[in-house]
Amino acid sequence: MLNQLPIELLCSVLSWLEYDDLDTLLQFDSIAPIVRHHLHRHFRFHYQTTSLLRLFESLTTTERNKQETRSEMATHLLQLICHIVEKCPKYDHRTKFTELLDTLQQLVVRRILSTDMRTGLEYDYASLCLQVRHTYLHTPSIRVLHDPKYRRRSTKHPLAPFLPRDYTWIWRSHCAGAVDLLKKNTLTQVLEDRQVIQMRDRRLRFARFFGSLFEVTSLYLESNLDGTFEECVREALVVGDVEDLLAMCVAAGRPVDVDEMCMMVMQAGEQLWSYLDMMHDWVTTNPTPQQEARLHGWETDDNVNPNEQSLSQQEQQQSLLFSAECMLPDRYKVQAQSKLRLKVNT
Repeated sequence: MLNQLPIELLCSVLSWLEYDDLDTLLQFDSIAPIVRHHLHRHFRFHYQTTSLLRLFESLTTTERNKQETRSEMATHLLQLICHIVEKCPKYDHRTKFTELLDTLQQLVVRRILSTDMRTGLEYDYASLCLQVRHTYLHTPSIRVLHDPKYRRRSTKHPLAPFLPRDYTWIWRSHCAGAVDLLKKNTLTQVLEDRQVIQMRDRRLRFARFFGSLFEVTSLYLESNLDGTFEECVREALVVGDVEDLLAMCVAAGRPVDVDEMCMMVMQAGEQLWSYLDMMHDWVTTNPTPQQEARLHGWETDDNVNPNEQSLSQQEQQQSLLFSAECMLPDRYKVQAQSKLRLKVNT
């Protein structure tokens, strides 16, 4: 249908599409030249980066595993960013560099999560990402372009490409998806066998890629990587996604200590119970004005006629739970024990 449109109308349609949709349209030979021209004009960095990644995938396994090949490809990817950033005003360097770096990370993980990804390529992509990180951290000219004051920054939140913390949201979503998959009955799993297998392969592929990123390429990152790894382990243990957790640990080269993992789950449960007990004590002994209003409303509900209560219960609950703070009776009341920062002399 698109190939039957006039060029002007087709260009107007393309202007409303995102890069992922435009990249899919490149598969159609009839409109590929027009789509490629549109990508060159509006998504040049995306197109150039994707072309380099496809070139990397087209190489043989032996070529991809060579250190020279990975180093050259990593340098090309970073130089693409540097050439664009250098043309921007100096005050905009950090923002533009961060934006392009995020785009590069999104394009890489997009390939990892794609269904046509060949088995084993996730390890090669992880090695390439580690090389990009190593080149970035050991090239002062690139780091200065990204952050002129990087030498004086705190190492608590290091600034580097392809850190695992940038992909933790995907890890959490996969853990939640695995739990939903386990809740399905056997008949549903049989009917959706192909879809389930594709989802499982994609999750495991990402887990292997994600775990490989925990390699310490610089002491500057060591404590941050350890903290992120423990956080991801706890997330998988709490929801019960053991398969992805094992794949991540093996890819990261970390020992699988079952006793320590069981202790993590027990500690998480104890922390949850202590938090619930603490919140219960706060509500009963020192409630906030909002909690007092809700408790008062629930107490008055017990003295209402059951017939009247059934008619107005939903309205009362909504008014109590979602009432604005400015409408609460004690919102602006100053308590006698309140510590005031400003005192008025009378």
